[in-house]
Amino acid sequence: MRMVRMLPLVVAGLMTVTNAGAASAALVGQSISTGIAALKEWNVVSFNNFSTANHVGGRTLVGGNLNVTNGVVAMNGTGTGNSTYGTSAVTVAGNANFSNASVNGAGVQVGGNLTGNFNNNGGGAVQAGGTAQSQQNFSVQGNQGANFTNTIISQAADIKASLTSLSANLAALANTSGVTVGGDSNNQSITVSGTGLKVLNWSEAMFEGNQNQQLQVTIPSGATLVVNVAGTDIDFNRNFNTFTNMSNVLFNFYEATTVDVMRQFSGSILAVNAAVTGGYSGNIDGTVIGNSVTQQANGEIHNVPFQGDLSSVGGSVVSTAPEPSTWAMLILGFGLVGLSLRRREKRVLAVQMA
Repeated sequence: MRMVRMLPLVVAGLMTVTNAGAASAALVGQSISTGIAALKEWNVVSFNNFSTANHVGGRTLVGGNLNVTNGVVAMNGTGTGNSTYGTSAVTVAGNANFSNASVNGAGVQVGGNLTGNFNNNGGGAVQAGGTAQSQQNFSVQGNQGANFTNTIISQAADIKASLTSLSANLAALANTSGVTVGGDSNNQSITVSGTGLKVLNWSEAMFEGNQNQQLQVTIPSGATLVVNVAGTDIDFNRNFNTFTNMSNVLFNFYEATTVDVMRQFSGSILAVNAAVTGGYSGNIDGTVIGNSVTQQANGEIHNVPFQGDLSSVGGSVVSTAPEPSTWAMLILGFGLVGLSLRRREKRVLAVQMA
């Protein structure tokens, strides 16, 4: 009977370990080095759909569907570096639709169907896994087949998993020395001193600040600043002064489900769970990573890719190890079962000797 009473403890411990592993499984298994490379090689990465009504300076990766209206994608060409996953200026896992649009970089790969018309100023190959609408000034290679499409889908999934792990790892970092926040009601400043990786953890309210308060960052060329911003609904509605070395600054919105950039923004955006919307009234100078991305007509996404040094974080992944309390429950359960079995053996032995 004692053993029967102990079984729920064992089952609870095993279930907790299993659930802990399952909960973190979505965040593990991917080296963050792929995500770090993606920050530097792509101007926009949208895990799902990306819709833009203005210009995107660099390369674009879309895990869902792409819609471009009155805009130029890869306006400055292919940008800095070629991705581990190909060299195309535009890579789309789903369907792509263009209206009064252009692609200045070389190469367009679409996993699904390609519709609409655009200027292929980059002169690279244009390929689609599904059907492709004929273009006036260049040829399109349609019906590339399932293998072509599945390769793009797999590549987009790998980059998503790695960037998700990267965001979680960065969010776990503590504040470092060498970062000072100051200012007044009109201006707020973040001043970085020294070199290497610097971390600042901010709440949603601290990041959003006052609408009339400008944000200014001062950072030396040898430093990298990661600003972890907590909160689920981010509304940035104040001006962000353009500053030197903005490519060394990364804002990690690790909890956000929505990020609305209402004004000018300088620095890269990592928001793996969020619907990111910009272009209301100002440009974004940096890499933009989001679960989905929408760019309105009144702002561009400039090709200022993240160039900071995250090598001290590189190579690590989110741990799947159970919490100490889980191990304690499991050990206690097995210990009590063992004790119960030992007492039972003693009783059986005593009866036999009698």
